[in-house]
Amino acid sequence: MDSRWIGMGVPCLMILTWLALCILHNEQMPMMVVVLVALVQIAVGYRLGQYVNRLRQMAYYDSLTGVLVNRRFLDRLIREINQAENQQYPLTLLFIDLDNFKQFNDSHGHMAGDRLLCQFASILQANVQSQDTVGRWGGEEFVVLLKHTDTNEALAVGKRIQEQVRHALSGVTVSIGAASYPMHADTAEELTHKADTLMYEAKKKKDCMIVATH
Repeated sequence: MDSRWIGMGVPCLMILTWLALCILHNEQMPMMVVVLVALVQIAVGYRLGQYVNRLRQMAYYDSLTGVLVNRRFLDRLIREINQAENQQYPLTLLFIDLDNFKQFNDSHGHMAGDRLLCQFASILQANVQSQDTVGRWGGEEFVVLLKHTDTNEALAVGKRIQEQVRHALSGVTVSIGAASYPMHADTAEELTHKADTLMYEAKKKKDCMIVATH
């Protein structure tokens, strides 16, 4: 639930309680005072809720790209694996790294590098479904969790991402490692290790995608 509504609801509940007590004690108070106090408390509660929402946004989402931070992504991955185990469906994890990003930063500057990271995050989000999750693992390394997706289906998604990056981002390509639950790993830790290791193997060739086979 949105914290703004919680922030408004609490003072409203306090006002109703306060009015009930006044009525029980036969106390009279001008209606204008009651209305003013109610409006002030609701406004304060709403602003407090906005502040809580901003804190939550900062804790959950990368401030530059707007995708999940790695800690929150890992929490999501653990929950999704538990759900996939209960409901018996596959999911696939992609570890994706931008090739030649350091050279791009050195040539074009860090501000241009930040814009490129934002563009890349947008490409990732545009190529997944609403049920899927995109995160920033660190630096120029991103992760994508594809629900109800086996390795062959994930391969098609990865190839599509590579193709769009080649056309949209100047001189930058991506290397991808992919592994699936439950075919290649039983836990979130095993799955991340497998996909991450494959991504580093792919980076040796660059503009490459390597998918787990066992």
